[in-house]
Amino acid sequence: MNAQGSSRTVLFDVGGVLVDAHPDPHAIAELFGDGSRCLTTLVDQAMWAHRGEYDAGMSDREFWDRIAGDCGQPEPSSALLKELVALDASRMATANEETLHLVRRLRRQAVRVGILSNAPYPIAKAIRRSEWGSLFDFFAFSCDYGICKPSRGIYRDVLVRLDVPHEEVVFHRRPPRERSRGRAPGREGCRLEGHRRRRNAFERARSSFLRGSVSAKLFSARIYENDTGAYRARNFASI
Repeated sequence: MNAQGSSRTVLFDVGGVLVDAHPDPHAIAELFGDGSRCLTTLVDQAMWAHRGEYDAGMSDREFWDRIAGDCGQPEPSSALLKELVALDASRMATANEETLHLVRRLRRQAVRVGILSNAPYPIAKAIRRSEWGSLFDFFAFSCDYGICKPSRGIYRDVLVRLDVPHEEVVFHRRPPRERSRGRAPGREGCRLEGHRRRRNAFERARSSFLRGSVSAKLFSARIYENDTGAYRARNFASI
């Protein structure tokens, strides 16, 4: 069912919601020619130090030059740069099937579904071209705005583009607390358990939202379990 005309909209974040794979610092270190533990650690630190600017539209060349420089590596050749960009974007080939199941169910109930995420140009392009990306009616990526979430301008523009009141929009994302746990070694169990809790909360709130008996603000609060949901709801409600 095409949900383009629906006023009810659910937006999904990518990292930790639609896609579980994280950038692999060891694989990147090996592309630089040294998969040592030391270089892997440096790559990991450098990637997150510059990722925000990359998500906001920094060029591939500048991003990977900065990582190489921070790690004491020479400027990547054109061939290496192409490999690095491809490796990073390859994570978008596969999406979380449980989340996609929810997306399909929403579409069947005439709910418009979209993606709102921080992402650099290659990631945004890979998502749009992916098989699972065809399930979505709407895309909003930080690289196209020059700013990243949680900057209020992104939320404001999304509402303008959707042309619906904020009460009709829900944003499903992973709580910041869980994002920080997800990067820690040995926390796979926490990530899986966190996903189960989010899915259960999403299912409970989804039914009420579709019946029109709960506002988007309450729906978000239920999904994100207290503080983070309320914070995200305010981003939409206060603009």
